[in-house]
Amino acid sequence: MRFALIVAIAVGLAGCRATPTSTGGKAVAEKPSEPPAVTQPEVLPDREGEKPQVVLDTEKGEITLELDPAAAPLTVANFLELVESGFYNGMPFHRVEPGFVIQAGDPKFAADPSVSRSLADETSPIKHLRGVIAMARLFGPEGMIPNSAGTQFYICLGDAPHLDAMGFTAFGKVVKGIEVIDQIAVGDKIRSANVLPAG
Repeated sequence: MRFALIVAIAVGLAGCRATPTSTGGKAVAEKPSEPPAVTQPEVLPDREGEKPQVVLDTEKGEITLELDPAAAPLTVANFLELVESGFYNGMPFHRVEPGFVIQAGDPKFAADPSVSRSLADETSPIKHLRGVIAMARLFGPEGMIPNSAGTQFYICLGDAPHLDAMGFTAFGKVVKGIEVIDQIAVGDKIRSANVLPAG
């Protein structure tokens, strides 16, 4: 499957293409096109209690993420597909908002930026606390566009309870390397992203 970006995190995460500098908690938005047809990645087999882990090897150190398929099965499956395809390898963090989020996954930095995917929104019980990872969405003239998460993700640098009711799908958390997320700067690359073997 081919990949690309549809982005936004409203009220501090609103925008289609975020500028690489701080914008006071908001990203600069461009007029987006309508999102593509909803992508339905193959979900993981039902393995009770299994929580896959992904290591992001960044220029500032390793960040280990624990994903929660029970909370957001489609989103986890989508993220794992992207990781296993090598989509995030070499991709920079294009947005850093101190105390708020770091964000990556913009396909304009990827090898093939011509295609996109769009996920069905999932209602996740995971709260936007420090270290939580969630998917960004497209922001249009009338607000956030449903089912528009694709490849961009963000990691919370601090608790952000105002995001809990805004429809963003949180799907995991940092379990190792929490200190690394505070060191990430705009332009720092994900050298590689890899799924750890189960067990």
